[in-house]
This record gives sequence, C-alpha cells and structure tokens, in this order.
Amino acid sequence: MGKAIGIDLGTTNSCAAVVENGKPRVITYKGGQSTIPSVFAIDEKGDRLVGHDAKKQAQLNPTNTVAAAKRLIGRNYHSKTIEKVKQVFTYELVEGESSEVLIKVRDQIFTLEQISSAILRKIREVAEESLETEVDQAVITVPADFNDRQRQAVRAAGKLAGLKVLRVLNEPTAAALAYGLGKNLNQRIAVYDLGGGTFDISVIDIKERIFEVIATGGDTFLGGVDFDDRVMQWVLESFQKQHGIDLSYDRVAIQRIRDAAESAKIELSSVMRTRLCIPFITKNEGGGGLDIDMELTREKLEELTGDLVERTIQTVERIFREAGSTRQQVDEVLLVGGQSRMPLVQRRITEFMGKSPSKGVHPDEAVGIGASIMAHSLAAATANDDVTLLDVLPMPIGINKVDGSMYVLFQKNQALPDHQTRTLTTSKDNQRSIMLRIYQGEARLCADNELLGTFVFNNIRPAPKGKVQIEVSFHIDSEGILNLTARDKQTGQTVESTLKLGKVTDDKGKKDGAEDEAPPPAAAPPPVAFTMPQSSLAASLGSDLAAPTTPPAAPATPGPDVTATETRAETTKTERVPEKPSERTTAKPTLPPPAPAEEPGLWAKVGNWFKGLFGGG
Repeated sequence: MGKAIGIDLGTTNSCAAVVENGKPRVITYKGGQSTIPSVFAIDEKGDRLVGHDAKKQAQLNPTNTVAAAKRLIGRNYHSKTIEKVKQVFTYELVEGESSEVLIKVRDQIFTLEQISSAILRKIREVAEESLETEVDQAVITVPADFNDRQRQAVRAAGKLAGLKVLRVLNEPTAAALAYGLGKNLNQRIAVYDLGGGTFDISVIDIKERIFEVIATGGDTFLGGVDFDDRVMQWVLESFQKQHGIDLSYDRVAIQRIRDAAESAKIELSSVMRTRLCIPFITKNEGGGGLDIDMELTREKLEELTGDLVERTIQTVERIFREAGSTRQQVDEVLLVGGQSRMPLVQRRITEFMGKSPSKGVHPDEAVGIGASIMAHSLAAATANDDVTLLDVLPMPIGINKVDGSMYVLFQKNQALPDHQTRTLTTSKDNQRSIMLRIYQGEARLCADNELLGTFVFNNIRPAPKGKVQIEVSFHIDSEGILNLTARDKQTGQTVESTLKLGKVTDDKGKKDGAEDEAPPPAAAPPPVAFTMPQSSLAASLGSDLAAPTTPPAAPATPGPDVTATETRAETTKTERVPEKPSERTTAKPTLPPPAPAEEPGLWAKVGNWFKGLFGGG
C-alpha cells in the first residue's frame, strides 16, 4: 500500500501535503514552491505541459493553454455559467454527446476530467519524487458549493490519475482541520475561503477531534480571476479610449494583459501603487508598435472590485442566518485562499465581524494541510488518528413536480449521510419504463437549478396502470454524493436503471413531469465548436456577469401531490450520522482509461456515458 496525501485542487494553483511522524507538511516543487499552477497546455511541438512549464508559455500559446478548468468541470454546456465563461476564456470549448463541456487543444478533444487528471498526475509524480515512495491514495478538496456532478467529476479525475480517492472534502472544512487539530479546542469558527475561482463560507464547531459543520455555502463563480478580469477590462477600455483600438479580439493580447493584471493585483497587497507595463501589445495604423504603460493604485483596484468583496459579505450574512449564529457567537474567523490577502477583503471582514481574522493558518497551504490530515486519518491503522467529521449538504436535491417546481428530497445543510425512499408507479397499462429527473439547487423552479441527470427505470414488468410500485432509495453519502437503487415492491427484484445526462426532450412539448414513460434514445448530436466573437470581452464582462447579490429563496418542501400518476409517495428518513456533540435544529487524447467505479450508485450506472467521456473524445 502506497502513501496517502492531501491535494488542494485549485482553480489557479494546486497544493499537496502529507502527514509524516504525526505532523503535516506541504510537499514542495522545483525551486521550493509550495504550489503548482493548475494549467495544462500542448506546445507547437506537440508536447504536453503541466504546471509552471504550461504557465510560462501561456502568453505565446493562449489558444492551446487551459487554465481555470475547475470552473467548467461537471457543468452542462448549455448552462448559464458556460454561456458567460466561453466568451472570456482564450481556449476553445466544444459540446460533448451528453452536453458536457469538452476542450479542444491542438485538434485534440479533452474532457475536463482528463485536464484535471493531468494536473493531479503531475502532483502525484512530484510527491513520489519528494517522498521517495509510491503515492496511490489521496483526499481531494472541492469548493463547498460544488454539486453532485462536480464532485463525481473530481473523483473521476483522481482515478484517471491513478489515485484511490479516499474522500472528496470541502475546502473550508479542510482549512478547519488544519487550524484545529491537536489544539483541544472548543470553538465555533467561520472559514472565509476566497480562492482563485471560488468563494466559500462555512460555520464549523470544533470540539477536540470532532469537527461539525453547521452551515455552508458560497459562490462557485467568484474568485481571484474575477478580480483580475476587472483590472483587465479597465486596461482594455483605457487603451481603446487612448488609441481607438479594441484588443479584446486578440487572444495573445488578452493573455498578456490578464497576466499583468494578476501581477499588479498581487503587488498592490503590499504597496499603494504600481505600473502595468506591456511592451508592443499591438501595432498602430502606421505599423509602429504600441505599448501599455499605466499606473494602477490600490484605491483604483478597490474601486474596480469593491462590489465583488461586498458579494462575499452578503453571502457570509446569509450563511450565518442559516446557521442560526450571530457574529458574536463566532470565536475565530479564518481567511483562506490567495485572494483573501487583499487588504480590502481583510478590512471588510474585520469591520463586519468586529474582530481581526485569525493568523492561525496559511492562506495558500491550509486546505492542502487539512486534506492531508483527513487522508492520514482515513488511511491510518490506529484509532488514535481518527478524526470525526460531520458535514452537511451544500445545496438541496430534489425531483420535479408537474408544475415545474422542485420537490425537495434533501434540504440544504442537511446532516450527512442521509437516506430516503420514494414509491413511484406507472400511469399507463403495460408501461415498461419510468423516468425521473433529479435536480440540485436553491431555486424554486427546476429549470433554474442544475439538472444532475435523468434516471430511467427500464424493463418494468407488464401490468395495468398503477399496479406496479417501484421503491427508489436515495442515499447521500458523507461527501454529499447521491446514490440511487430501485426495486419492485411486490416482487422484491432490483429494477434495471440507467442515467441520461444532458437535455431530455419531452414528447409533443408536454410539461416536464416527475414520472413519465421514457422516450426512445435519440442520436447524439456532433460536437459543436465555439468561435470567439470579435469583441467578446466588452459584451461579456458587463454587469450581467455578476451573480445576483440577493440569494434565491429556498424551495419549500411541497405536500405529497408530486404527480398525478403517483398512487403513493412515502418518504422514509434513516439517520446514519454518528452521535453528535450537539443537537441540530436544522437539518482523442491518449490519457489512461478510467478505473472502474468502486461503489455502486447513481453515477456508477453510467457506463455508456463514461465510455464516451473518457474514450478519446
């Protein structure tokens, strides 16, 4: 058995750590760096580059350099999020057979899992070189607000990298482990995690080796890259006013400006003013070279990005309400993630909380350290190394009602793990299949939430309508991942089931009901390539890109009338959480093929999908 490590798979940078002789430490890379850029590229020679090598050549090879891929993983190509980001990223996105997002790099099609697995494989190789032993197990962290599909995609990426994924762990929870383990604390803490691409906030109770998450939430589309883009847009607008030239169509120029914006933003955390100097960014009408040479002050940076910081504060307020906690009840606030170094962020948190943030964790290393502690605990042979972690579901999971609203099966901040059953029935004589759509999100209407998939129960025994009852068991595990099983209540036999990802069109335009006869499989459309418009940034970086500051209303749990075709709907909850310290009041690439799934369940049933997902594009 090889070594187990913790991996913080970040949007902009990744970090790994290991526990040795009872103490966690960060695994360093070439040159002594503790992080590696989460960047993948193929150069003009056809060589694949990962990490620092990939980032170094990004300015000259922007269309074949993939950065911030974590923002795309597990998402549907037609989602509102993808519609926004595909106008900003400099590489090409294409649509897969199941409406998943694929990336085209030098005429090769990659899945997001393959891109992430290349980064994870690089981390594994560096760890094995540093530790001088095999590394084959890992705990990988994800944003607390990642949904089921995104968590499963990260698991799949880990398997592609040759790792046994011991657990997918929420990033704020990992930071809490790094802060609290071994200190015999009895505290309530808030973890404010503003990283390169995502923002999370969690309220966590620590009682010695027990870590109980009370409430969690965030924004999977708010992070340091958004701060960079604000500066980049300011530079583009200033340059156009000065020279009458729109650089937003030029991908090389965009990459150079974005890199300069990031460097200037970082520098302004320690100085009050700096200069953005980019020589020969383009040519003028006479063929001469034009440079960018602008001064950026900390005051201007805060003016450009102040609303982004306020979005995080509003989310903190909401999560505190959901936790039933006041600011005074929080003993410490941990700032995690590189963007949390920004003076404006630290100042606003201090003002909001009425106290200075804790200095007890390293912003860049805390998540990786916490992941290594959990990895060591799961892989350790002695009970003394056990850590008890009680987590919650970040977003509701449910199915659709006939009126288009969502019937909530598992509420937000539901203690994990949890289990429920529902009984479905047929609406037609001799009906052979039943279709069930599963959604995750906080909106009242299903159409505004993420479609996790359409579950189809096939080969149901022939019988008059309403005479067949299918009992579906929904199980949310400790990672917040959903698993489904089904059986015929009368015969006890397991019902064959498949999962369809992407869009499913109803016959004759009828409403999207919770249970319908499954339509025949349709031929998958060919991949559709994306072409960047001439002035994409001016159109895409406007006010509509910002997420609404007012959170959507949580869906109310409806009564039993989910559909007209259902004869009975029973819900059974089985608590599987260990005894708690307190009572809750709420509940064609040539990358390696994927390893087989280790446990059966909802996503383990997608054989055809995985074949298309990893079989070479």
